Amino acid sequence: GTATPRSYEFAWNDDIIAMNQFAGVLKNATEGVAAALETQTKGVPIVIFNPLNIGREEVVEATAEANLLPGWRGATGARVIGPDGKATPAQMSNGKLLFVTKVPSVGYAVYDVQPGAGSAGTSLLRVSENSLENQFYRVQLNRDGDVSSIFDKSINRELLAAPVRLAISYDNPEQWPAWNMDWEQEQAAPKAYVGGPAKIRVVENGPVRVAIEVVREAAGSRFVQTIRLSAGEAGKRVEFVNAIDWNTRESNLKATFPLAASNRMATYNWDIGTIERPTAEPKKFEVPSRQWIDLTDMNGTFGATILTDCKNGSDKPNDNTIRLTLIRTPGTRGGYADQGTQDIGHHEFTFGIAGHGGDWRDGRTDWQGQFLNDPVIAFQASRHAGGLGRAFSLLRVDNPRVRVLALKKAEQSDEIIVRIVELDGKPQPNVKVRFGAPITAAREVNGQEQPLGPAKVSAGVLVTSFTAYQPRTFAVKLAASSVEVARVRSEPVPLKYDVVVASDNGSHSIGGFDGKGNALPAEMLPEEIEFNGIQFHLASAAKGAANAMVAHRQTLALPSGVYNRVYVLASSIDGDQKATFKTGQGVDLSAHDLAIQDWGGFIGQWDDREWVAKDIPIEGAPGKTEHDDYAEMTGIKPGYIKRADLAWYCSHRHDAEGRNVPYAYSYLFAYPIDLQPGAKSIQLPDNDKIRILAISVAQENSEVSPVQPLYDMLLPPESGVNMPSAR
Repeated sequence: GTATPRSYEFAWNDDIIAMNQFAGVLKNATEGVAAALETQTKGVPIVIFNPLNIGREEVVEATAEANLLPGWRGATGARVIGPDGKATPAQMSNGKLLFVTKVPSVGYAVYDVQPGAGSAGTSLLRVSENSLENQFYRVQLNRDGDVSSIFDKSINRELLAAPVRLAISYDNPEQWPAWNMDWEQEQAAPKAYVGGPAKIRVVENGPVRVAIEVVREAAGSRFVQTIRLSAGEAGKRVEFVNAIDWNTRESNLKATFPLAASNRMATYNWDIGTIERPTAEPKKFEVPSRQWIDLTDMNGTFGATILTDCKNGSDKPNDNTIRLTLIRTPGTRGGYADQGTQDIGHHEFTFGIAGHGGDWRDGRTDWQGQFLNDPVIAFQASRHAGGLGRAFSLLRVDNPRVRVLALKKAEQSDEIIVRIVELDGKPQPNVKVRFGAPITAAREVNGQEQPLGPAKVSAGVLVTSFTAYQPRTFAVKLAASSVEVARVRSEPVPLKYDVVVASDNGSHSIGGFDGKGNALPAEMLPEEIEFNGIQFHLASAAKGAANAMVAHRQTLALPSGVYNRVYVLASSIDGDQKATFKTGQGVDLSAHDLAIQDWGGFIGQWDDREWVAKDIPIEGAPGKTEHDDYAEMTGIKPGYIKRADLAWYCSHRHDAEGRNVPYAYSYLFAYPIDLQPGAKSIQLPDNDKIRILAISVAQENSEVSPVQPLYDMLLPPESGVNMPSAR
């Protein structure tokens, strides 16, 4: 069968739920570590996190919304000081602050951002409208806007045999259009290339990064490609950042890399392991991979690795060409008419290329694929002393040819789980794994954290070995840290419940959550919800028991004690609702304006095709709905993402008769409100469309704020904010 447009919407919403919650986990974890870091800076302290187990030098890109500098939008420069007290290259570009950072393995580094001008050292970056250069590459563009040359200085070789081009090919498979490509069509010459006339301009020029923007139109679609080179180790890859408005049917779009290296076999990354495949054959031509594809010359002396942040399909039509599949809107002679409009709309993604001497193992260009997919992440912090200093590593591995796949708390113990894999397809003996505190005990477990056997610990270090591409998982216990961070402390605020918002299976509901009988599923509601260390105590969801408050400007007393934040667990009916909460003491109250999100529907979706009913002239065929496979697309509804922190959700709700309504999502959101010292009460909004299920006060570590999106923004054009997608 085939997925219908409606089921795509459910999948998109699930993706956004996951991004929302993972972003919250990352921010909360960084707050915990940042509380122990030394952030006493002259300017604004920025804490950088590196999620990979290899120390790296990368570019941080901070948006104007972070408000790091006075008069940010008009600022022309900044002075950035690293953990070592030395200035690092920095530049302002298009309202963003860019600076070079060095961060240790699975670790953090504190940078000091100050107003001012100037950069550190002499820049090796050069740019014009037809060339870019850094210490590793010289890149040339032709008049059509294509990259025609990439000269790798480190190996003194040209990487390309012909320009890198965006090729548009005819694509109308005989059957199963969403899945199949036909050999004859793939082997045929492209029906068009994205070429001139091109609008070319320099969009970044500084000591951190240089970039050229190329704007073109072809076959009814618009292509904006930004080719860029960075300073330092981040400059070991050439990046192609793409923003494409695609409206070309019966076609696919491929980035074609004709390489100087030639080999019948190419290497495709599978994350755990690699696979070598030959040049395209009739029964195997479009193939999958993850993050990178490498072509090393037959003589084994050099090659190039194609990098991708999200495009997993490609083909290799001859011995020296890799074609990365970017967008695909197939014809539908094989049926499934709705698939003839898939991928129509706006796309943003990045791919790149990295050269190497020897093979990809020698050049370690597989790490460049990881760097592209897992950028360093920056947070604005507050100033305070800290025992961890200005740079700290949670975990270090002494062999760069093994990679940490996961680092987490064990599910059923206080141990730490670390999952590691060998990268080269070769045995790796005597690998040492160190944590921020000495290891006191370790054992090997499987992927389900079930015991496999003992593990060797020597002088507080895990010592192990790997066979080719072997993944291994260990549960370790750590000695107590010499640096302690205060635990999050929370206490519930007593509520006077006045509305029943949940129902049991099969139980009739009069009012429910929305006043129409629709209700939260009582069997899914827990007694407590933990959100980033905050405990919410929920009232019993037993039949007929009130378990929420309607907001009617009630004033609630806060528990005595020292607390710096209050959290409200709530959602609304009839769409998102504006709300003003007030906190303080007596008549000295501070107002806090919030937008309380709706309890149902989608909290986000990508660009969504819109349809009209269309009957098919087949005897006995039923009438078609607005979400039918064979309906006619009339336009695209712009994507959106709501930003409130999701504390709990369920993939269904109950109707008035207590029946499960599948894929009718229900949500509860957590809203933090900063408390002024001595605050003794909270006044609720005067809005009867808001349902409050719990409130807790908390004493937390100082908040950190990301200086770039942790996941996609998808803000409407009228917001006036154009923030890029995060990977």
